[in-house]
Amino acid sequence: MARKRIGDLLLELKGGPNSTLTPAVIEQAVATQKLEGGRLGEILVRMRAVTEDDLLHALGLQLGIGFSAELKVDEIDTDLATGVPIGFAKQHRLLAVKRDGDITMVATADPLDVGALDDLRMQLGTEIQPVLVPGQRILEVINDVYGRKQDKGGDLGEGESEEDEGASEELVDILEITDEAPIIRWVNSLLFNAVKERASDIHIEPGEKEVQVRYRIDGVLYESRQAPRQFMPSIISRVKIMAGLNIAEKRLPQDGRIRRKIAGKDIDMRVATIPTVKQGERVTIRLLDRESVLHDLADIGFGDDHLRQIDDLIHRPHGIMLVTGPTGSGKTTTLYACLAKINSPDLNILTIEDPVEYQLDGISQTAVNDKIELTFAAGLRSFLRHDPDVIMVGEIRDRDTAEIAIQASLTGHLVLSTIHTNDAAGAITRLVDLGVQPFLVASSLMALLAQRLVRRICKECRELYKPEAEDLVSIGIDPKAFASGQAKRVHFKGEDTWMPPPGMLFRAKDGGCPACLGAGYKGRTAIYELLPIDEKIRQLTIKNADAQSVKSYGQQAGMRTLREDGAQKVLAGMTTSAEVLMITTQDVE
Repeated sequence: MARKRIGDLLLELKGGPNSTLTPAVIEQAVATQKLEGGRLGEILVRMRAVTEDDLLHALGLQLGIGFSAELKVDEIDTDLATGVPIGFAKQHRLLAVKRDGDITMVATADPLDVGALDDLRMQLGTEIQPVLVPGQRILEVINDVYGRKQDKGGDLGEGESEEDEGASEELVDILEITDEAPIIRWVNSLLFNAVKERASDIHIEPGEKEVQVRYRIDGVLYESRQAPRQFMPSIISRVKIMAGLNIAEKRLPQDGRIRRKIAGKDIDMRVATIPTVKQGERVTIRLLDRESVLHDLADIGFGDDHLRQIDDLIHRPHGIMLVTGPTGSGKTTTLYACLAKINSPDLNILTIEDPVEYQLDGISQTAVNDKIELTFAAGLRSFLRHDPDVIMVGEIRDRDTAEIAIQASLTGHLVLSTIHTNDAAGAITRLVDLGVQPFLVASSLMALLAQRLVRRICKECRELYKPEAEDLVSIGIDPKAFASGQAKRVHFKGEDTWMPPPGMLFRAKDGGCPACLGAGYKGRTAIYELLPIDEKIRQLTIKNADAQSVKSYGQQAGMRTLREDGAQKVLAGMTTSAEVLMITTQDVE
């Protein structure tokens, strides 16, 4: 009996009067196949007439092979699966699932890749029973299974450790490293799991009896693992080798950088070591995932009203916009988003940073280097001889940097920078405290933006609840307006479909779920306080008015404070009142 054609099978499965797949679409795909070659099913997937799941289902029927839309990690024989090199498994999207006698069940996304299946048959030494699984799911399970293998092989026992002197910067996936030295496997496992759990920092700290490792996830530190104290020197040395540091120097702080491919992501890691009084050195590793920082302005928490104002500000020909907030409040992410928005061939954009966290195409970036006296001020002076249109300064720390930045803005350049203050209005008094003349501050500033980061509620497990009136009042929401559905709301991109129903809010679930690692929160967003500088604020600045006077006027003029912006994100279902209260306590009068 002749096999049915894949197009006919797909029509049987997905065809119908309301379907996007019709005989006409099949004919169009056949015509494309004749012109360009390739497989008909893949062409239909590219045309979005069918999904990969639809295609695999039809292929399974055509070839008599089982199909499963889901593949569970717990079903995998880890030792069997990891016996296949991870590079081969990822390249061909193949995963050995389990063995039954002389037959091994293998998950595959391409049953027609006969060569790869034959190679796997020879590697395993058994016959193969393929089962069709979507390719993306296979890759996710591969990372998880091989990561578990790293964990099992990464526990440090009583054996002696070895050091790897070859600190290559070639971007090989860290799970593909086959070195058997236990210290190397332990450190690789540490880095892999940090990326998998979305950690921003890894703290490796020496104790009296054991090495303590903690991950910072969404701003909160969690204990991760421990190791016997005797392995601390070997662990420190391994990290130093990877970061290109001097392993013999244990008395002075050192800074280095590691770049590795981990779990399919290109990860930059900033490494800092420092000696402690009793227990020896400790290490902090900051993980920087390019994808997590380079965002569009609309994706980092700005409401539509703020977006319009920011867009106007960053397209002005001159002036200074300062982003304020403590360390770790997302200021660099905001500045990068601004630069990405205006980056174009007709603009000459220069930045001086400490350090350069990510390299941006089309922008000239310089790193501060105190050893050769390349400071923010020195870099800024040089920039003015390079005909810039836009200048970004990593941070204004001293009078020289502030004055040069102001002079640059007054001579026709747009300057973006950061400064450490608690709120937007405080930046004015901070500049004056640094020694800048008030009239220069007033004439150069065009806007001040304060920000903080709050944790986002996990969308997989969040719970609806009816808030108490006190909770609403604490973040500035009128309970009566809220109950009637008349509370003023700001629109945030992509949040309309996630908003709680009238009279209700979302909260984090106790114990969370696997998606948020039991925290109830997953990811972070920013809350903002945007203060445009108008004529009244310029007059207050020249008169040396205090920050509270400036802030009070800003609120009268319509400025939304950090707490008020946080309240809007609570109404939008993005975060909780507890998060907003915790992060804005210092801003209450």
